[in-house]
Amino acid sequence: MYQEKQQFRQPWLWALLLGVLGVTLYRQESVSIGIVVAVLGLFAFLRLETRINDEGIAYQWFPFQLRPQLIRWNQIEQVSIRTYSALGEFGGWGIRFGWKATAHTVSGNAGIEIQIKGKKRFLLIGTQRPDDVRPVIEQVKHTIA
Repeated sequence: MYQEKQQFRQPWLWALLLGVLGVTLYRQESVSIGIVVAVLGLFAFLRLETRINDEGIAYQWFPFQLRPQLIRWNQIEQVSIRTYSALGEFGGWGIRFGWKATAHTVSGNAGIEIQIKGKKRFLLIGTQRPDDVRPVIEQVKHTIA
């Protein structure tokens, strides 16, 4: 039904990381250079994958999670697409834990908000394509209701 892969491609982030690499190369600290190169490699390969199908909504941080985390439709109390403030609500992007929610975001300000039955905290999964995912969510909401 729906699949999205997001990577950290913000120019400001890469400028910062490359700037740190430049400083460490200038200082010629081999241990620091290795750490910065490892962090650069991590951000180059790290991606958030989201899938929505008949089973439910699944998300995965590749390469850290070998299997997607699946939230089945019968576990979901409510799901919607909404705008959020990554800095204001969660203190930034990535895997973030707030008082009311856990967020999995890469960039932007649109997300899939999922309220799981029996849980006080909600889950937010960022999306770069809210206009594409909204009709899929609405279609599924009508079929499982």
